[in-house]
Amino acid sequence: MLMIFFLNMLSNFLGFIGYKGILIIAKTLGFIVYDVLRIRRKVILKNLNIAFQNEKSPEELVKIGRASTVNFIRTVLELLAADKLFKKTKVIFQNKEIAEKLYNRNQGIYAMCIHIGSWDFLCHINSRDFATVNVISKQLAKGTMGIWIEKMRASIGYRVIDRKGDVASTTQIFNALDKKEVIGFIVDQKRSRGEMLPLFGKEASTNNSLAKLWLKKNAPIIPVIIKRKSIDTQEIIYFPEFEMIENKDWTRKQIVTENTKRMNIVVEDMIRQNPEEYFWMHNRWG
Repeated sequence: MLMIFFLNMLSNFLGFIGYKGILIIAKTLGFIVYDVLRIRRKVILKNLNIAFQNEKSPEELVKIGRASTVNFIRTVLELLAADKLFKKTKVIFQNKEIAEKLYNRNQGIYAMCIHIGSWDFLCHINSRDFATVNVISKQLAKGTMGIWIEKMRASIGYRVIDRKGDVASTTQIFNALDKKEVIGFIVDQKRSRGEMLPLFGKEASTNNSLAKLWLKKNAPIIPVIIKRKSIDTQEIIYFPEFEMIENKDWTRKQIVTENTKRMNIVVEDMIRQNPEEYFWMHNRWG
């Protein structure tokens, strides 16, 4: 098919030019998108003002927004050549011993993640060093391109849970935990029917599914992010275990709400660690 031929050619080209070439393309496209066409710029700056209005100057926020746009484009391009680039990428760890200790409980792990940095490389490394990472996520694209991207992801060692597959996504998650695998869970995604909970001091529609799942099947929860250290080096940062709180006087709904509020506090800390690579294009407070 023509689409597959084009994607294979693009992948080979990106693999050939490597990280330096991809950075040049990403900076060029980022300038066009952010500074010339100003696509999503208002949303980006609105979000940054909510998060950092009392901490950073307007000039700093514009700079972070530009870096975020460039890094998003860079990350997408790197995914298209992941099978060629990731094996050349260096990785350093912060607090890996926390993840090792939790994994050794033999219950599987819920990895608490957000839209930051090279998500695909994060999944690749954790699949390599621990166990298969199963990601609860929408397909990045539909049709032939969507299938091609999922094959690329499979080639670097992780799997996307199909929400619309023959087997219910919850069943797939619990089966993976029974096999001591890792569930990569995005907790900062806006949900149309999510709970309105504070994030950076302002109510935002919040995904509370991780707390709900944990009540059905317990497993350790570890927050984790990835941060670009140099052109070919990534740093993976593991945070202390997020311990769910249960109170005998709370209803099930209260347990979910109170723990999801606490997760949002952790999310704020995760974003502050690396705001230049956070996905500010997402209309989180819209």
